[in-house]
Amino acid sequence: MARLLTSNSKRKLRRLFRPRNWLVALVLLFVSFLILDYAFPLPPAKTYSPVVYDRNGGLLAAYLSDDDKWRLRTDPETISEDLRTAIIAKEDRWFYYHPGVNPLAIVRAAWNNVVTGRRTSGASTITMQVARLLEPKPRTLGNKVREVFRALQLEWHNSKSEILEMYLSYLPYGGNIEGITAASHLYFERPPSQLSLSQATLLAVIPNRPNSLRMDTRQEAARDARNKWLLRFQEREIFPEAQIQAALLEPVNVQRHSLEPLAPHFSQRLVATEAGPEINSTLDLEIQQLSERLLANYIRRARARGISNGAVLVVDNATAEVRAYCGSADFKDVAAAGQVDGIQAIRSPGSTLKPIVYAMAFDQGKLTPDSRLLDLPTNWNGYQPDNYDEKFRGPVSVSYALRHSLNITAVHTLERVGYDKFLDLMAIAGFRTIVRQREQLGLSVILGGCGTTLEELTRMFGAFAHGGRLRPLRFTQTTDSLPQGFPLFSEASAWLIHDILSGIERPDLPNDVVAATNRARIAWKTGTSYGRRDAWSIGFTPRYTIGVWVGNFSGQGVPDLSGTTMAVPLLFDLFGALEAGPDKGSFPRPANVWKRDICLETGHIPSEECAHVHKGFYIRDVSPRKVCAQEKPLYVNADTSIQYCTGCLPPDGYHKASFPIYPPELTVWYETNGIAYTHPPAHNPDCEATFDGPGPQILHPEAEAEFLLEAGAGQEILFQAASDARTDRHYWYVDGDFYRSGAPGEKVFFAAGSGPLRVTCMDDRGRASTVRVLVKEY
Repeated sequence: MARLLTSNSKRKLRRLFRPRNWLVALVLLFVSFLILDYAFPLPPAKTYSPVVYDRNGGLLAAYLSDDDKWRLRTDPETISEDLRTAIIAKEDRWFYYHPGVNPLAIVRAAWNNVVTGRRTSGASTITMQVARLLEPKPRTLGNKVREVFRALQLEWHNSKSEILEMYLSYLPYGGNIEGITAASHLYFERPPSQLSLSQATLLAVIPNRPNSLRMDTRQEAARDARNKWLLRFQEREIFPEAQIQAALLEPVNVQRHSLEPLAPHFSQRLVATEAGPEINSTLDLEIQQLSERLLANYIRRARARGISNGAVLVVDNATAEVRAYCGSADFKDVAAAGQVDGIQAIRSPGSTLKPIVYAMAFDQGKLTPDSRLLDLPTNWNGYQPDNYDEKFRGPVSVSYALRHSLNITAVHTLERVGYDKFLDLMAIAGFRTIVRQREQLGLSVILGGCGTTLEELTRMFGAFAHGGRLRPLRFTQTTDSLPQGFPLFSEASAWLIHDILSGIERPDLPNDVVAATNRARIAWKTGTSYGRRDAWSIGFTPRYTIGVWVGNFSGQGVPDLSGTTMAVPLLFDLFGALEAGPDKGSFPRPANVWKRDICLETGHIPSEECAHVHKGFYIRDVSPRKVCAQEKPLYVNADTSIQYCTGCLPPDGYHKASFPIYPPELTVWYETNGIAYTHPPAHNPDCEATFDGPGPQILHPEAEAEFLLEAGAGQEILFQAASDARTDRHYWYVDGDFYRSGAPGEKVFFAAGSGPLRVTCMDDRGRASTVRVLVKEY
C-alpha cells in the first residue's frame, strides 16, 4: 500500500510539474492580472507645479500645484549622475532588471524579520514605493499585497524611465516639498544637475524620514544619516574614496528658500495661457535681467518728475522670439501698481502709428520719401488738429514730416491712402482694441485717438525689420518652422521707412548719441498721448525690435512726459547694452528701390524750369512719375509788373517768364503769416476775358456744416477762401446776393439768421465755388 501511495504521489507530482500545466497556470495568472488591471485601474498621477524655464533651461518661475505642493517634474536625464547613482544604489540596485517586485528581496526581508522578531528591513522596490506614493495606505499585509499588484500595473503601463521620473518627482522632503527638483531649488537654490555628492546623498536619504530628517530644522540628524550612507557607498566602492571624504566634510547648513519668480509678468502670462506643467520659453534670462535693471534704474530717476512706471519688450528679429518682457519697473511696487502688465495694457499710442500710413502710401504709389505735403492749419468737418509744438511749417517732405512727427501731414496721408483701408490693415495686424473701436474712431486714429498695447506696436515695428512681413511673436520654444508672416508692406516700403526713421537729422535724437560712432543704426519712432499720459519709443535694428513705454498706470498726466524726453533715452540705453560690439549688421537695399533726380521744391521729377535738383529714393514701377509743374511760364510785360492771358496779349510786345504757382491754401498761409514768397504779377486790369476751371477753394465754412448760434448775441460766421497767386480778388455771395469782396485768404464775417445758407465765392476771373450750410439758433 505504501508503495502504491508513493507511486500515486509521484505521478501527481510529475503531472503538477509538467510544462503544459505551468503554462496554463501562467496564462490564468496573466488573464487574471489583466482583468484586475481593467477592474482596478491605477490611481491618477499627481499634478505637477506649473514651471517656466528660460531658453537655456534655467528656472524662471514655479507655482504651487493644484493640491498646494511644490512638486516639480523631474526628468531623470536632468539630474546629476551622482544623485542618480546614489538613489539607485540606496533604494533599488536591481531596479532596471525586476518587473516591479524583487522576489529575492522579499524572501531576504521576510527571513530577517522572522529571525530578529521585528521589522529590520523592507523589500520595497522603487516601483513599489511609487505605488505607495500614488496611493498612501497603512502598512498592513493586505495593503502590501495591493502595493505589489500596483507595482506590477505600473511596470505594465510605464517604462522604467517613466517610473523613475514619478519616483524622483513624488519623493517627500518635509512640509509641502515633493520631488528632487523642488527640494534642490528650495534647499540648495540650484537645479538637480548641479548638486555635490553631499547634497545628492542628502536628497537620497531624507525621503525615508522626511520630517525627522528635514535639512532646515534637523540638520544634525540629516548630517548623520548622510554620513552613514556615504560610508556604505565607500564600502561598496560606488564612489571614489576621495570624493566621499570630501562629501563627509561638507557642512549641512541648509535653509528653506522661496521660489521668487523671475520675469513675473511673463511667467504668469505663460502659466495662464500655455498647457502642460513645464513651459520652455524663449526668454533670455541675461537679457531679461539687463532690461529689468536698466528700466528700474531709469524709473527710479524719473520719479522726481512724477513718473512711476515703464515697460520694455525685446524681440529677436531672426526668430520673432521674445527675449525680454518687463511689464513694469518693479513687480512688488504696490503704490505704482507694479503688478499691472504694461506690455498688455491698453493705452493711447500717440504718434507711433504714423509710419504705417506712410508705408501704405509708398506701396499705393501715392508718395515717395521726397514728396511734398502741406503742413497747414486744416479743418476736417470740425476736427482741427495741431502739431505737437503748435507750429506749422508749410510744404515739407514726407521724410521730414515723419521724422518730426507732424500731425497735419499724417492726417492728410491717411485721407489719401483711405481711412477704411488703414483700419483693415490694422485689423490684419492684430490691433484688437482698434477693431473693437472701429465704429467710434475717426481721422484722429492716426494721432493716437485709439487704444493699442506695447506688444501690438512692437510686433508691428518688427514687420518693418522683416521686409514688411508681420509675424506672430513667439513666447515658447517650438520645433515648428518660423512662419514667413503676412505681407503688410512691400520690402521696398519697409526699407524706405527704416531709412527715414534711422536718419540722424531728428529733433528726438539724444545728444549723447549724436557723436557716438560705434552705435547701431537704429530706426525708431516716438509717441506721446493726449494729456501727456503715455510716452512711447519703438525701435528696430536688423537684430532686435524693442518697445518702450513710460508713464503712470493710474493714467495721470505729467508735464515732462513725452516720447522724446522720457522714452527715447531708455530705448537707446537698451540698444547700447544689447548691441555692443563691431558687428551691427544692416538692412540691404531692395533691388527695386532706385534713385532718381527729384525737384527739391515739390519732390516730383524735375522739369526744365526746376532750379534745385537732388537725388531721392523711389520704388521702381510703383512710385508716382509726376513731373514738377510748380513753375509756370506766363506772359508778362517788360518789367514783369503785368501778366497777360492769351486773350489780352498786347500788340506792342511781351515776353515769357516762369513763376512758381503754389497751392491756394499755401498762398493764403503765406499771406496770413507774412511770409515772403515769389508770386506772379497781377493780371492785366483791362482784360475782360473769363476763365474756365475750378473756382476758389472755400476754407470756411465747410460744406454741409451746421452752426448753433445764440439768438441776439451778434455771433457771426467766418468766410475764407484760397486761390493761387494769379488771383487778386474774391467776391462773396449769400443766397445769390452779393455780400462783399476781399483779397484771397482774407477773413470775412457774416451775421447769419436761422435757416439754410448758400455761400458762393467768385474770383476776379469769373470762377466760382459754392457750399451749403445750416444755421440754428437757441
